[in-house]
Amino acid sequence: MSRHVQGTAHLDGEDELYRSKKRENKMLILRNRGILYAFLIQNNRICKVVREEREEFPIGTIVLGKVLHVAKQFGGAFFALTEKGAKGQTGFLQMEETGCCQPVNRQADGRLLSGDELPVQIVRQAKGNKPPQLTLEYSLAGQFVTIKRGSGHVAYSSKLAQEDKARIERAFEKWKKTALPESAPHKAPQGETENLFDAGKWDIVFRTNAAFVAPEDWQKEIIDLSSQLKDIDQMSQTRTAYSRLYEPEAFYLDFLKDQRLSAIGEIVTDEKEVYETLNAHAYARFFPVRLYEDDRIALAGVYALDTRLRELLSPKVHLKSGAYLMIEQTEALAAVDVNSGKAEKKTEPEEFYFRTNLEAVKEVCYQLSARNLSGIILVDFINMKDRRHIEALTEALREECAKDPVPTRFVDLTKLGLAEITRKKTSRSLQHTLRDWAWKR
Repeated sequence: MSRHVQGTAHLDGEDELYRSKKRENKMLILRNRGILYAFLIQNNRICKVVREEREEFPIGTIVLGKVLHVAKQFGGAFFALTEKGAKGQTGFLQMEETGCCQPVNRQADGRLLSGDELPVQIVRQAKGNKPPQLTLEYSLAGQFVTIKRGSGHVAYSSKLAQEDKARIERAFEKWKKTALPESAPHKAPQGETENLFDAGKWDIVFRTNAAFVAPEDWQKEIIDLSSQLKDIDQMSQTRTAYSRLYEPEAFYLDFLKDQRLSAIGEIVTDEKEVYETLNAHAYARFFPVRLYEDDRIALAGVYALDTRLRELLSPKVHLKSGAYLMIEQTEALAAVDVNSGKAEKKTEPEEFYFRTNLEAVKEVCYQLSARNLSGIILVDFINMKDRRHIEALTEALREECAKDPVPTRFVDLTKLGLAEITRKKTSRSLQHTLRDWAWKR
């Protein structure tokens, strides 16, 4: 009988409780206290948690904003995003972006003036007394590419292997040559993607997933996204100030498109509306989607989410060898201490410390990613004297940091022997994500 639920002796191998034990990669979408959460589970461990944020202006929203005033002392300009322009309804644009501004309510002259109306995109949420950060160079991201208005610059994800990058580059150059003027009447042959894409007008970044699909998939996405951006440009010329020109999709769709195609084996949800949305959306065509409808036990209970999340928020992390980590988050940095604990010292001390440290490397990098810690991280590994062991440890740390989907870099060992790591902040920590989670007693 399962330790998580009684009365499971009669369940067959297709039951969710048994499926949860398999080391499959899954995405779970469920509701807790009225809020939707999405969980990425890989190798039976929670790797990422996101939730719906009920913000008035989510990241990615494009609004026809109006300049309240140009604040040269702050190096930028404040925009009203609503007619009232109250706190939380204004945004800030950095001054370096104002050189390319094209107001829609007057002739552009290179200046940015109070009262100017321009389409702006929210790229960073408000923090403390700081308003949301805006950009004039709005972009749209899909599963395979990110695209914005530009001059034909093409870039590639740093996670792409060189051979994949070269293959995509060849296919893109070949495809560009088939481009037709957008006004040209043309019907593509059956089975081919009609190409009315003018590559010289757009900047494109190929994402990691572009390597795992046929060129026709990212070609179609490029055409679809560029068409959306054209529609946004046209709407900005005819809509009134404060109009919303684009709103991002449901948070779980954004989360899904950011995952590697190989990272998810299936999507499971107990929300019928979510299930229907996923089945009808292009992002989910690569993944089987399943609706969980068993009334005997909640989906969160099947996967013991409360237990797993409590472990992820605990400062103490046990390793298989008996060693453990202590993780503390402060305002300035995150500190990780590696302790030998009850690990059995069956070998020479130096060899034992080396093996314990290597075990800790993988767990430290997993914890940083799963907890979504960012900024400066200091790791105090068990002291070693052998230079070869120290070099092997630092190399292992570099390799593990490189696997993180969020830019993470091992900097160096400090003079005190602490490993210094930096991790880019792309979203709030796991602790903040779970701030409204209803814990079972």
